[in-house]
Amino acid sequence: MTWIVTVSLIAVFTGAFFWWANSQTKKQHAAFTRDDVVKAIESVFTNDSHDEWDLFLAWPIKDPPLESVRQKCLLICREHAGKEKGKDIETAGESKLRLILDELTRRA
Repeated sequence: MTWIVTVSLIAVFTGAFFWWANSQTKKQHAAFTRDDVVKAIESVFTNDSHDEWDLFLAWPIKDPPLESVRQKCLLICREHAGKEKGKDIETAGESKLRLILDELTRRA
């Protein structure tokens, strides 16, 4: 009987931890700035991990103009995903992302 209580408590605490971590990530990404968006888009063009890009696409941003940029990027990602070997986004999609990136950096 003790093991049931122990396993139940572990499950509850694990679930609570992941809920808390998820809410912290959501808050952090909701407060994204223009510089954060630029960094996320730039991560597509580097050989580094694309975690920043994936998180950028996954979470909404409070700032409406930046959320609009995120929505455009999400659409580009869906339209041009993985059609070229070894690339997450095909060249045509990268070109569209570069235009968005150029527009964001010009506004600075």
